[in-house]
Amino acid sequence: MRNGKAIRGMVLPYILKNYVKEKVMNTKRFLIWISLLCLSFGLHYFGQNLIYAQEETEEPIRLEEIAVTATRVEKDIFRTPNSISIIDRRQIERINAPITPRILRGTVGVFAQQTTVGQGSPFLRGLTSYHTYMQIDGVRLNNSTFRSGPNQYFATISPDTIDRIEVMRGPASALYGSGAMGGVLSVFTKDPIFDEATQDWKFRTYAFGRYASATQERTGRLEVMGSRNRLGFAVGASARQFGNLNPGKGFDLHYKSRKFQIVTERPKDVPLMDEPPREVPEKWLIDTEGPLDWGALDADAKIVYRPNDRSAFKFAYQLWRQPKTPRYDKFAPRQYDEFFFAPQNRDLVYATYLTKQIGPAIDEFRVTTSFHRQKEGRWEVKHGKTERRERFDTTNTFGVSAQAVTTTLPRQRVVVGSDFYFDFVNSRTVKTDLNTGAKKIDETWGRFPDGSQFWDVNLFVQDEIKPLDRVELTLGGRFTLFHTTADLSARDKSFGVFSDTDRALTGNAGITLGLTDGLNLIGYAATSFRAPSLNDTTAVEVTNEGIDAPSPDLRPEKAWSVEGGLKARYPHFSGSVTYFFSRITDLVTRVPLEEAYEGQPIPKLYKDIQAANPGIDVFTKDNVDKTQIQGIELTGLVPIRSGWSVYGNGTLMRGKVLTLKGKEPDPKKPWEERIRREFPLSGIIGVRWEKPANRFWGEFFARSAVRQDRLSRGDIRDPRIQGKTRDPKKVKFDADGRAIDAGTPGWYTLNLRGGVRLTDFNRLTVALENLLDKRYREHGSGINSPGLNLIISLDNRF
Repeated sequence: MRNGKAIRGMVLPYILKNYVKEKVMNTKRFLIWISLLCLSFGLHYFGQNLIYAQEETEEPIRLEEIAVTATRVEKDIFRTPNSISIIDRRQIERINAPITPRILRGTVGVFAQQTTVGQGSPFLRGLTSYHTYMQIDGVRLNNSTFRSGPNQYFATISPDTIDRIEVMRGPASALYGSGAMGGVLSVFTKDPIFDEATQDWKFRTYAFGRYASATQERTGRLEVMGSRNRLGFAVGASARQFGNLNPGKGFDLHYKSRKFQIVTERPKDVPLMDEPPREVPEKWLIDTEGPLDWGALDADAKIVYRPNDRSAFKFAYQLWRQPKTPRYDKFAPRQYDEFFFAPQNRDLVYATYLTKQIGPAIDEFRVTTSFHRQKEGRWEVKHGKTERRERFDTTNTFGVSAQAVTTTLPRQRVVVGSDFYFDFVNSRTVKTDLNTGAKKIDETWGRFPDGSQFWDVNLFVQDEIKPLDRVELTLGGRFTLFHTTADLSARDKSFGVFSDTDRALTGNAGITLGLTDGLNLIGYAATSFRAPSLNDTTAVEVTNEGIDAPSPDLRPEKAWSVEGGLKARYPHFSGSVTYFFSRITDLVTRVPLEEAYEGQPIPKLYKDIQAANPGIDVFTKDNVDKTQIQGIELTGLVPIRSGWSVYGNGTLMRGKVLTLKGKEPDPKKPWEERIRREFPLSGIIGVRWEKPANRFWGEFFARSAVRQDRLSRGDIRDPRIQGKTRDPKKVKFDADGRAIDAGTPGWYTLNLRGGVRLTDFNRLTVALENLLDKRYREHGSGINSPGLNLIISLDNRF
């Protein structure tokens, strides 16, 4: 039973009991935190050249918010035809999220799914994973091994290193290439703070610690920045450790069918188990979710040199080490006895050169070279088996990008550039007999054929035109050439070496029309695409539905999209309303192997995969003919009086499969018409108090989502989505095609958050999340969200 259940409803005793227990059990880590804070205090009081930058106060509505994602150069988002949100450093520190994807939970148009602990996958306009383009300081995070469903890669960016995040919703292939169909997530990390007025070294230190009761989180960070004249540096490191999850009042009722439901009362004659059972009964209950222990270490370093006022060199390194993370949705229903991501590592090295005013024609020129290594391991033991299978995949990505900006044409600004990325994959499998310890190593194939390659080269141009004072136009285009190579003959000689080269041309057009000084009408249209990746064409991949098998005969996914709306920014109100519509053709989806080869002999490659995974469904992939997604996004902020303001946003989205293999979906099979993981109507509303001259700030907010019962076949089969059966034909539907006995229930949470500047150098932030201790799960997630959760963080900077 989870701590505090006997004193349910007594919030303060519950919090104190968990807090004291955690501190006693983790004395060593707590002492490390104290040591870090004492070290930073010592540097302040005994150092001779330390400075601090006191936090600037901001008005409730900022007059200008600058982003670079929509145009690849700086521009006020109010003047762009795109839908953009900015989460700046101040907001990030107040949100106080344990992993980067959770920073986006309250962002309009974003749905932050979480398959297991230590992971998170943001959805932008119904699309996620390799349909969303992610970049760090302008370097692409995506590679050709990203899987189709929600994945973990965005969580390998440490939230402690981030200066701001820009979220661009909607297609952007003309600017960013393959995969930018749902939108773009741009992460910008902290730069050194310069003081060019002095020749002496100036330093700034930062120490940080955070504790969360419901997830048993302990996180600490130490960071140092320094600068002298035109040279600056920043170095930092963080460590984080988590335990089991206390998910709120109620129980998870698991079924032998690998489905589950959340129940508030304990059913009679159903056993309660602290962990998933060894022998699988027909039904069982889980209270506290576990074992979910995981931890991570990260480090970063950045050097910036400014030889003059017009140019800068930047060198950076980022490291993420996540040794062993359990995948709860695999071992909770006892499909696997063990399933871990072990390890999940990432290394990024890049160098950037930026210069401005190169003669009369070039206003700005930037070039970046990068090397990105992402190492991923899988540790799997199927239920009741005595063999452990470990698969290791290392993707090495070399990248070069360059762009130039010119304003030589009258009333225009043109950006032109090129980028090239090359993925090389090393992959192997290690099988261990758990009885004898004997190992078998396959150097030819892990999840991918060893030595697989993917590259793409791109040319792009975008022109911003201002024909009238209140009218701005945007026109852009991109040419992409891409190539895939993988040797499938190690599994089946009849497949041989898969090699494919293809190309794509994409474009966009937008308009911003100023109706008044504070109100803009926007319109935007674009085409986008996604090249079939190594994960699509060559991977043998464990998924929430079963096993994906290689599918080399895939076409690129293509889409066209339009959106329009209003943006308002007045002294006492800011907000936006946007309608969007996308039609996607050749969307890649899973097809059961027997269905794909109905009436035909099944190739040896697939038979071998079936034999190695008895009792688990095997899928190939195919291109769905046509799918559409449309929706509405609303956001607003209203200052009331004397430091008080009200804010909120909401998103409504609907998807529909138009044709399936050239035919309309069967109306008697409602799941055929539904898209995968359509996220429900959701939103946030809150009230905030903050005065510029006051040390205190606080806010109360509610997050919510309505019931999601518009389920696809994949949703019904997915053990992460609630129900009793994985067979669509056994699910009950109403007259509108909504599932009656399956789907994700609606939920809401009430939350408090606030902070205080204890001194000029110290800040305390405290949050109480999920005040009603509700047990709920966000749609498509593999774990429940935390129950009543006390979060305390203390930072020290000077």
